[in-house]
Amino acid sequence: MELYEKQLAEAARKAAAEHMAALYSDMDRMLCEDISRAEKYTIQRHDKRQLLTTVGPVCFTHTLFRSRKDGTCHYLLDEWMELDAHERLSSRAEAEVLAEAIKTSYASAARVLGEDSLISKTAVMDKVHGIQTELPFPKPEKKKCVEYLYVEADEDHIHKQEKNGTEKKGSIIRKLLYLYEGQEQKDGRKELKNVFYLGGLCSGGEANRHMFERMHEYIDTNYESRYLNVVYISGDGGAWIKAGAEYIEKGVPVLDKFHMMKYINKASNQMLDEAGEAKGRLWKALYKGKKKKFVKTIKAIRKCAPNEKAVNDCEEYLLNNWAGAVRRMQDKNVYGCSAEGHVSHMYSDRMSSRPMGWSEAGADAMCQLRCYVKDYGEEKILELVKCRRSHKQEEATGTEGISVRPNRGYMRSLLLHSHDNDRVYIEKLQATIPNIDIWKKLAIRERLGGI
Repeated sequence: MELYEKQLAEAARKAAAEHMAALYSDMDRMLCEDISRAEKYTIQRHDKRQLLTTVGPVCFTHTLFRSRKDGTCHYLLDEWMELDAHERLSSRAEAEVLAEAIKTSYASAARVLGEDSLISKTAVMDKVHGIQTELPFPKPEKKKCVEYLYVEADEDHIHKQEKNGTEKKGSIIRKLLYLYEGQEQKDGRKELKNVFYLGGLCSGGEANRHMFERMHEYIDTNYESRYLNVVYISGDGGAWIKAGAEYIEKGVPVLDKFHMMKYINKASNQMLDEAGEAKGRLWKALYKGKKKKFVKTIKAIRKCAPNEKAVNDCEEYLLNNWAGAVRRMQDKNVYGCSAEGHVSHMYSDRMSSRPMGWSEAGADAMCQLRCYVKDYGEEKILELVKCRRSHKQEEATGTEGISVRPNRGYMRSLLLHSHDNDRVYIEKLQATIPNIDIWKKLAIRERLGGI
């Protein structure tokens, strides 16, 4: 039965490819017969073209036309299908390649279309680098009404690849923002509610501003501003994270308690036997929001500390992030920050789990793609592909004003022709697969023989 299943799949795939080839050729013929086309373009020659699809290579005829107006040449079918002259993949095939590249590697993605449709790792890389991820946010039917929103941010490092593709020197910083509406219990675990991700390299103040403005745009698109009281922006206190409050309306900074704890523990441990008491005083000063009390305690610790650097680092870190630290301790609506775990989940299993280096363009595109898939699902990658191809075809194309859709009379003849083709494909399918009754008998005998 396994062999039968394999033969059936191969035959169906081949028949589907032949059917698509016939469809594309029919569309080209319709362009040749179109009256409005004849007024604008003359036929030059008929050529063959191969396109790699999800059902295998598809070979079809496309016609080269010359414009009567300016003498330029066009493959009108290609332009209508939004295919560049050197494009080898259909839109859906490209989407499948990207989906695999996001999850595994360029090498695996190069083989995802099948043995008869192999492409190079470089071709996969070019697809990843060229994808467009900044699409307008879809508008909801109705905006949500919430009092509090939460934005958390963090960054991570990956190996940088030099232009020669071999050496790895230095690192690249990748950043992640994600928004959620709160926490909820599911199967005994706390989960973030309605999470939305944005990511990329975002090196430099302008790029950081753009990412936070994109998040503000998403909030403005999906939530009623008049009901929203606060947007909490949590992180490790980095300058780029605190700056987010300037770009997101009603945004306020919140310091991650994990980093607060790390600095306080290092400073208070300088007191040895009195470390517990020193730690308690520092936390109490933060909880009460008493900066003078905090500074006084730090000075007392410094006098006895064998390592003043740990104490100075704690003082500098918490005083520079005082408002966010106090808010974390006092505001009951604030949740714990889990940004580091999200960065690992979103990026590391694909970009840091292997001893590889990344170019800046590739790392930025991969970060954005993984966020996009997390937000909208793999099936939406096709929209990214279509968006990229439509942008390339925005300049005047030869199919403007020409309909490649058949009129009612031609539709009937095309359907009859398609029906005849279907019958031929079914006959081919039946001819390539042994009689099903024989397979049934063989399978039954094989099963009986094993009893």
